[in-house]
Amino acid sequence: MGIDRRWRQGLAALGLATGLAAGLALPLAGVAQAADPVAADPAAVDDLSADDLLAKAPQIEESRFWYLRVDAGYVFNETPDGVGGGGLDDAALVGLGIGGRFSDWLRLDLTADYRIRADYALGGVSGDYGVATLLANAYVDLGSWNALTPYIGAGIGLGYADLDAPGYGSGWGLAWAAMGGVAIDLAPNWQLDLGYRYLALENIDLGGGLPDIDQAAHEIRIGLRVAID
Repeated sequence: MGIDRRWRQGLAALGLATGLAAGLALPLAGVAQAADPVAADPAAVDDLSADDLLAKAPQIEESRFWYLRVDAGYVFNETPDGVGGGGLDDAALVGLGIGGRFSDWLRLDLTADYRIRADYALGGVSGDYGVATLLANAYVDLGSWNALTPYIGAGIGLGYADLDAPGYGSGWGLAWAAMGGVAIDLAPNWQLDLGYRYLALENIDLGGGLPDIDQAAHEIRIGLRVAID
């Protein structure tokens, strides 16, 4: 009787275990089908291509590298050295440039500027004085706060001066600049640039056997920068 009782208990336990296993297997099978629909349908694998996967991937917009700039400003001229004194009026300027952003903090650009001719008086003789520059510039952006990005920079290149006065002419020399300012975000890819630039012209040869001249100026500038593809 003891052996027969143990057999009945064993069969009952086996039946209970089998029922529990079957009950657990059904939900797990459903989860597996929900988690891996592609594996359940081999034909779906053939329908998926690399292009489909790339199209479904999240798109990351890259920041634009190139930018164009246009500038205007007011020039506080200093009297040129080497022309025997006199007085030189202030002037306006216009400029264009193209540049690139090489990192979050470094920008490089090329700029061409033209200074509107200013009246010049030298010992009772009057004339006018104009300047054009071509500079390669480097800038360090100092971080952004509430759409404001301050920066500092320096440039070097060529300067052309034309002194329209008796005995003088025009010529080329060294030009260099130091600048600082702040860029203001106006819209995606558009920035307003407010800045100051100190511009120095050195060893300008105006011809006629006269000594080379030096001339410096302080510029208040406003510009517009637009990023392009």
